[in-house]
Amino acid sequence: MNERITLTVFTDPMMGLSYESQPMLDALKEKSGSRLVIDYRMSVLVRDVSDFMTPEERALPPEIGIPRYNRRLAGIYKSEESIGHLLMNMEGFHLFDPEHRFSQPLCLAYHAARLAAPERAEQFLFNLRAATVLQSRPTTHRDVILEIVSETGIDEGAFMDHFLNGSADAALEEDQRFAQRLGIHSLPTYLLTFQNHSCILPFLPTSILGSK
Repeated sequence: MNERITLTVFTDPMMGLSYESQPMLDALKEKSGSRLVIDYRMSVLVRDVSDFMTPEERALPPEIGIPRYNRRLAGIYKSEESIGHLLMNMEGFHLFDPEHRFSQPLCLAYHAARLAAPERAEQFLFNLRAATVLQSRPTTHRDVILEIVSETGIDEGAFMDHFLNGSADAALEEDQRFAQRLGIHSLPTYLLTFQNHSCILPFLPTSILGSK
């Protein structure tokens, strides 16, 4: 009997680690068929870019210090390229700037897409990640997010309704409460649920499903 397995993924769309995990997720889905349900939960990784900057970077004017942080972050992303062997293009990477200091817009965008077009939400998430780490587009900017909405075939009006009317915010807040209840403090993290059992894993369980 093929009983349903749920893999809950706690992530932020800006994460290179999650982008590089896509081949492993695809392998899991291929191996498990309809048994596997993947549920994405958003957690805001960067609440303010200064939290991740070095003291030297913070001591500089933001228009100088934040670009230096972007260059350092680009090097971290590039070092993750070997995980899934998906190309990362860090040329001209400029995700953050003095007016765009946090990753919350990306998390809200996922939920707005999921509410507007549930059947396209997973593709939108992949496109948003790819735009960030493959195309080096500043996905913290709303106009760039809307470009990806259009590229994914989601109605922009429906998307913006959810992005602005509080429904995406409510969904994100519920995700964050869920993560807090589980004591999750690092991303990405995976919650595997089968029958009445669940376990939290810091990595993808690529061999746990067995054969179809």
